Amino acid sequence: MRLDARVELVLLGVLWGISYLLIAIGLESFSPAVVVLVRTVAGTAVLAAAVLADPQARRDMRSYGAYLKYLPGQALVASTVPYLLISWGETRTSVATAGMLNAATPLFTFIFARIFIAEERDSFSKVLGLVFGFVGVALILEPWSSRPGAHGELVGSLVVLSASAFYGYGFVFTRKYLGHGSGSAKVAALGQIAFAAVLAVPFVPVFHAPAKRGSLVVALTAVLVLGAVQTGLATLMYHRVVRSLGATASSVVTYVIPVVAVITGVLFAGDKLGASFIAGAAIVFASVYLVMRQPRAIPAAGREATAS
Repeated sequence: MRLDARVELVLLGVLWGISYLLIAIGLESFSPAVVVLVRTVAGTAVLAAAVLADPQARRDMRSYGAYLKYLPGQALVASTVPYLLISWGETRTSVATAGMLNAATPLFTFIFARIFIAEERDSFSKVLGLVFGFVGVALILEPWSSRPGAHGELVGSLVVLSASAFYGYGFVFTRKYLGHGSGSAKVAALGQIAFAAVLAVPFVPVFHAPAKRGSLVVALTAVLVLGAVQTGLATLMYHRVVRSLGATASSVVTYVIPVVAVITGVLFAGDKLGASFIAGAAIVFASVYLVMRQPRAIPAAGREATAS
């Protein structure tokens, strides 16, 4: 039995929210590029098994050639690049901050959807939400801070924020080129993560492992779970949700991601939340609500009166 798309959207947010803690654990023994490579290879294995176990998905693979040309681009903008940016950024910033900055994804999705899809008209509240959203992001980043290590944290946070921009475009890219009519969600997910794994290989020599390593077993377990569940299973869910709910609505998943990331960061990574962070988070959530809010339907009589 398949879950309702809205339930699947919330579950997807929980899984992706936990991923920031798993990345931090993996980075204790591996370089950012190795974390990305292992997670995408593990994710590919899970998705390949899902496709092979589904007769309809296997049949869809034969007719998927028309969409094959879009998969490398989608894998690059929605997986490889943001995975690398987040993993590198988390070497310098906290789990809570990395997860909270992901809440900016709908703001970037809003911008890219208007450029490439133009699903709906802009409104004053949406534009206002967009402006205030980036004010909230600035409060989270605290670029004015002079505390020790603040500059390094700011750089890491900005890199993570850029990953949110890639995710925002990734939602739109998936909707536009791999949305309705592009075959099985399992095949699309497999193609995305398999290409992401291939694209991650050239980056492995570029990044270096941490000088002081933690437990290799713990780190490897965390990255394998990250790959099998948060990458393989979650990417399959992501494709189904985007097809069911659309690009902008689907990116509301980032309401859930930062909450889970902040909770896990505070409980398991020892992250501390300052007043600026809390204020910025509240503003970002409010701005995302304004950007995502759908206009009320106008009754027929109202439409006629408006037209006249």
